[in-house]
Amino acid sequence: MLHNPIPIVPAIDWTMSLLRGDVVLFRFPVSDDDDSLDVPKRRPCLVLDTFQQGQDRFVELAYGTSSKGRANRGYEVIVRQPQSQATAGLTKPTRFVCARRVTVHIRNAGFGHTEEATSPVIGRLDEALTERMNALHARFQAEAAIAAHYREEQQAEQAGKAREARGFR
Repeated sequence: MLHNPIPIVPAIDWTMSLLRGDVVLFRFPVSDDDDSLDVPKRRPCLVLDTFQQGQDRFVELAYGTSSKGRANRGYEVIVRQPQSQATAGLTKPTRFVCARRVTVHIRNAGFGHTEEATSPVIGRLDEALTERMNALHARFQAEAAIAAHYREEQQAEQAGKAREARGFR
């Protein structure tokens, strides 16, 4: 019997250890007018949330870019400081556009990792940037609640008008 001096350690499944604030490589879908069949490039994306639905696990991701555009200002987490970039696994300043997000299954083929890496997770936001992400997440939840309340009011108003049209008061 052969004795292997290197202990066999089970690899941690990145899909089970993924947390809010992690930075992952993902082929974020882009909208092009030319309907090209090119595969989107792998880019850093911020994990805004993870949740379970039945036996399936899903991840909400925010688009990451090094572009200094002005679109979606106020809805972004900007990683500028060299120390923050290193913690997040980034090589240049990056802004995560939280208004541009997608929810995908944890086993989505868009998660990319290289031959030498077994996980698409490249880093994590530092504490200050995590607070910024949490504030944006709370803002999105509040905006969604306001929109849902507005829809309920609209539906109640339409139902009232329908009853009045039938002669009920």
